[in-house]
Amino acid sequence: MSDSVETVLAFWREQREQLRQSENQRSQLTNYILVLTVAISGLIVQQKFTPRTLPLALLLIGIGMYGALSSAKYHERAEYHLTQARALTQTLTALGALGDQAPLQQRRQDHYAKYPRLHRIRLYWLWTGLHLAITGYGIVLTLIVLIR
Repeated sequence: MSDSVETVLAFWREQREQLRQSENQRSQLTNYILVLTVAISGLIVQQKFTPRTLPLALLLIGIGMYGALSSAKYHERAEYHLTQARALTQTLTALGALGDQAPLQQRRQDHYAKYPRLHRIRLYWLWTGLHLAITGYGIVLTLIVLIR
């Protein structure tokens, strides 16, 4: 391979690694938030929804909102690096480092045909939705504590 191809390929690898890192960080944050949600929920139930658990219920709302915002930000960063990698892929194609893209495009179309609805659901909607559900759960717990 020529030096220019090697250089572009190195940049491409870096962008893909940054994308992977954003997704890993989002996943780790979600895991921490889920553990906190379970622990806080257990504490609230153990205390029988007494008024002194109100700050914990409010904390769940904050944790859920933070998770949703962070998840959206991690998606934005991942999307940025994916866009950069795609541009570098086009450069590699133009340099002749990549073969015919038609088989890859055909496989993509086959995949979309196999999953006509599911492929349209964006994964980041699910992750952000999970965090928003935690926020909703915190709101419900807050209402239960206030009503009791």
